[in-house]
This record gives sequence, structure tokens and C-alpha cells, in this order.
Amino acid sequence: MQQYPIIDADAHVVEAVAGMRKFLKEEYQARPIWTNHSWDMDFGGTLGKHNDKPQVQLADMDADGIDMQVIFPSRGLSLNFEKQTQLAVNVACAYNDWLAEFCSVNPRRLKGVGLVALQDVDAAIKEARRAVEELGHIAIMMPTNVKDQDIGRKEFWPFYEEIERLGVGLALHGGTRMAERMHGRFETFISVHTIAFPFECMTALTGLMFAGVPEVFPKLRFAALEAGCGWVPYLVDRMDEEFEKRGSREAPLLKLKPSEYFKRGQFYVTFELEERMLPYVIERLGADKILFSSDYPHWDTEWPNAVKTFLSRDDVSAAAKRQILYDNPQRFYGFSADTERRPETT
Repeated sequence: MQQYPIIDADAHVVEAVAGMRKFLKEEYQARPIWTNHSWDMDFGGTLGKHNDKPQVQLADMDADGIDMQVIFPSRGLSLNFEKQTQLAVNVACAYNDWLAEFCSVNPRRLKGVGLVALQDVDAAIKEARRAVEELGHIAIMMPTNVKDQDIGRKEFWPFYEEIERLGVGLALHGGTRMAERMHGRFETFISVHTIAFPFECMTALTGLMFAGVPEVFPKLRFAALEAGCGWVPYLVDRMDEEFEKRGSREAPLLKLKPSEYFKRGQFYVTFELEERMLPYVIERLGADKILFSSDYPHWDTEWPNAVKTFLSRDDVSAAAKRQILYDNPQRFYGFSADTERRPETT
């Protein structure tokens, strides 16, 4: 029987455009701010739910047995694909203000992740600082690409330097629209969603690694979210092999094998709740690198049975479950949870 608070390291809110508008510049008040698509993600309204109310979020956490929830956007996942840079910058600021207001209903249980527009690196640095130091968000969401550009490029290094100074985690989270390079050939969402998130995370981590980012910024923490975990040992092995033969010339900043940066705790990953590869990933990487995610309230969430589904697994030890549900998210996100579970919703 678990006796510790359960922390959901990757959940979402469906951000309310109407609520965000009061935080936007006047020139953006009456115009569309999100790029739309026509994918039937919720399968005709039969999967997931749409929620932009903190009281509902808290009640739904109680229904699933979740004590604390780290909250990411929904529409904003592909903000760094937006071609209108100044719009993206202002939307990120408005979203962060709106999310701070959302989380203020119960800041002990609702933990916001700040959004930045890396189309303008200087603005992203400024906004990350504001999101963490003024608004109280506990991490920054990192896109897997910026307008299809490799996030290992040195133009983004001043941003990494600031995140390292702030001491918060960088949460790599893909988005369907920003993964067009991966899934543009497909005509069904089942194919799009199968490929988009894991392949984008693989590509992003490869770029970060061989650019030397984990070596140059040794205190920086990354998490690859909502992409499963079974691919990670394969990718790490493949990067090690490539580095052994070509690293001296093409990845000269790395002083260790890629696998060693994973082992020393700079990279974390979530998993699908019934993913059969999870025990193997724990064996290879360690349970201390794994985070629990409900993906509430999206179409593929197991809510209100996400916690129950994971706790019922007999192929993961009780000690590993505690690390995944409680210890690891605190270490990655850099906050301390209360030791006593509190069931209140407000």
C-alpha cells in the first residue's frame, strides 16, 4: 500500500482562449492566436475531455488519486512552429499569466510549466526568467524543434545557460503540428500520433547530445515526455556506437559516451502506463530516470484509472514505483512535496 503523495509529471490543461485574451497585447485581442487543424483527436467526442477550470482539474485529480500535477498546455504544444514571431512571443507571455492564475487556486497541488517562444531567443530568456521567478512556474517546456531547426544549435545556448542558472527542468514535449517532417506523408491520425512524439524526441535528444549540450551545461536537466520509453535504450546504444567511430570529429565537445550522460541523471523519460518495455528500460537506465504521466485530459489518457493502472503492475517493484511516482518528479522539477497526502480540492 503506497503511503506517499502521487505526483503526475505530465498532465495538461486545455487553455481557454477567452481567458488568455486579457493578457494579450491590444493588437492581438480580436484575432486567432492558435493555428488550427482538422484531426479528430477526441474520436468524435468519445475520448478525453476538455477542461479549463482549476476546480474541475482538482476534482479529476482526486478521482484518479493524484496529489500534485505538473501542467502543460494543449494548444500551445506547437507554439514554436508559429511563423509569426511576435505573436508567438506574446502568446507565450499571455499563456504563462493565465496559467499562473489557474494554478493560484491551489498552488500546492497545481504546478505550472512555463511556455516560451524560441523563435526569439532573447525574448525566450526573458520570459523563462519571468515565468519562474515572478509567476512561480516550476519548469519550462522545451520544443523538440523550433520551426524545424535542431535545438542543439548554438543560437539556443544562451537560453540553456539561463535555464541552468534558474535551476529548473527543461521538459521536451512534442506537438502534432511541429512534427510535420515526421508524419507529413500520413492521412490518418492513428499514423500521425504513432510516429510524431517518439520520433521527434529521438531527433531532439540526438541533436542536443552530439552538439555537446549536456557537457557544456552539466546541471541542465531534460525530460522527454509523452513519447513512451522503449526506444531510449536503442537510441542510447546507437548514439554510443556512432560516437565511438565519429565522435572525435563530429561531436568533439562530448567527453563521455552518450549513455554516460543518461546514467548521471541529466535525462528523464515518461512511459505509457501499460508499456511492456518499462522493466527493461528500468534495468538499463535505472528507475530513477522514469516519470509518471497521466496525460490528462487528452484523448489517450487513462483517467480516472491512470494511477490504478500503474500501481497494479506486478512487473515493477514497489521501490521503483515510489521513485517513479514521488521521488523522481521532485528531483527533475526541483520542488519538495509535502510528506502528508491532503485530499482537499481547493
